[in-house]
Amino acid sequence: MRQLFETIRFFFLSLEAVVVLVGVLVEALYSNQVLSLATSIKIPEEQLKYLVMLPAGLCGWTFLSGRRLLFPEKDKSSVLLEWPDYWRLKAGFSAALAWSLIFMASSIIVWFANWSQPTSSALIALAVSVIGAAVCSLSVYNAQTNVEEAVGRFRERR
Repeated sequence: MRQLFETIRFFFLSLEAVVVLVGVLVEALYSNQVLSLATSIKIPEEQLKYLVMLPAGLCGWTFLSGRRLLFPEKDKSSVLLEWPDYWRLKAGFSAALAWSLIFMASSIIVWFANWSQPTSSALIALAVSVIGAAVCSLSVYNAQTNVEEAVGRFRERR
């Protein structure tokens, strides 16, 4: 039960949640300004369609990096698995993976929008998906780097 609550805490108290909250606020308060800005810039439709696939690629990378995060190659003696707070690392990765899947799903839904005349909701959802997926991937990369460094330091002390 404690692990479930920790995973939920990691999910809601994260930078990814802040990105989504900011997106909702921008949609609620500034949707007209976003739409007028997008029409004045005139982003090519094809570029927007391909930008939509970025969160899917980052989600795939997050899946692959999760294995290296939870089971680092330098950890031959399974020190990380024996760490008492290993479950927290797994809970954090589970929350990051959930966010990554959410950003990928929202970008795929946005992919079906009419990009010849985009709505502010579609543009904001696209921005939230791309920024959120990038934040999520950077968080996993940072965790992976920190874990590898800690395992390396532990091996040096032995």
